[in-house]
Amino acid sequence: MRNQKNHGFTLIEVLAVLVLLSIVLGIGIPAYYSYISKTEKESYQTAEKSMIDSAMTAMLECVNDRENSFCKNKHLPENDYEYTKITLKELIEQAHMGRIHDPKKRNRYCDEENSYAYILKNPESDAGGYAYFACLICGNYHSTACDNEALNRAKSNQDD
Repeated sequence: MRNQKNHGFTLIEVLAVLVLLSIVLGIGIPAYYSYISKTEKESYQTAEKSMIDSAMTAMLECVNDRENSFCKNKHLPENDYEYTKITLKELIEQAHMGRIHDPKKRNRYCDEENSYAYILKNPESDAGGYAYFACLICGNYHSTACDNEALNRAKSNQDD
């Protein structure tokens, strides 16, 4: 009799590999999507922080230069719950920041007309200072500050 060598895998070996691969993929794919989601959220939060920093810079420039055309319509709020709103478009036009790419779709930008930062005179702070918020709208993402309780209170106080 001739001695035959095995040149393939048995059905059990193939099934064992498939089971191991499905377990690894079952754990890996959700972890990957969780990581991507977390990274996108952090990108949005970084963009919101940039809007706040840019609004602070813009208002500081207005304190020092009231003749600037942008500053003629913008001022730091003086009364409790009074606020000033600066759109993302205004921040870009005044060269305080660049356009913001939507992290989910890099070929699109965030909504420059409806995204804004606002400066609120906040009597609830220890020093009676200012609070800065950013409302960023990018595709399906809306900042939590877009429905901020303090701004809604400020709006209702100004209506009275």
